[in-house]
Amino acid sequence: MKTILKTGVSVAMLSVLAACGGGNETDKGPKQVSATVDFDKDGVTGWTGSSSDYTPETAPTNVVFEQRSLPAPLTGKGYLVGGTNRSDDLFLFVKKQFFGLEKNTTYNINFSLKLASNAQTGCMGVGGAPGEAVWVFAGATATEPKAMTVNNEIRMNIDRGNQGGGGKDAQVIGNIANGQACGTAVSYASKTVKSEKAQKVTTDANGAVWIILGIDSGFESYSQVFLQSVQLDATPVTQ
Repeated sequence: MKTILKTGVSVAMLSVLAACGGGNETDKGPKQVSATVDFDKDGVTGWTGSSSDYTPETAPTNVVFEQRSLPAPLTGKGYLVGGTNRSDDLFLFVKKQFFGLEKNTTYNINFSLKLASNAQTGCMGVGGAPGEAVWVFAGATATEPKAMTVNNEIRMNIDRGNQGGGGKDAQVIGNIANGQACGTAVSYASKTVKSEKAQKVTTDANGAVWIILGIDSGFESYSQVFLQSVQLDATPVTQ
């Protein structure tokens, strides 16, 4: 089922509001829109998950992408993304295509992602810290993000960067360290990570873009987060 972006109209999994002018149909040119996806209330319909950055011999185990209840003390549900890193460089991601923007138009998109993590801050781990060495990515591209096999390696077909550095189609917006001091009682805590700069994307001939959210792990063990909500602010680029 398509998710349609329309200024001033609420649709399944998405509420889009005109940033200014109240969505006046007489206004000319592309409009700025803001979209919020709540993985508790809206669910995960239309979202799919996959993984990359490994060889067949170092494929991840315990991979999961599904809506689940948040662990105590949190309430509600989130989109669980998790897996065991056996390649020292595991990228786990979810994606969804959104329609309704102006076709063949360039936008700057800013992300604000709320997630829940039990990875404490300041801990040591094999290959890297379980919190600070698991980076959070967000991106937008007209090309569907896919994991593909090239020269016996599973890699992304888009330029999303790697580990602590972003690329043309995605960027690092934080890590999964939850702010709790290492060595204290382990529990889940929510945090919000945001873009430091806008992600530029040009829509396709149908006015659609793919949104990708993920975690890239240098920690050589099991990592997981619950995605709780994401806000997307898309501003047309003026010449």
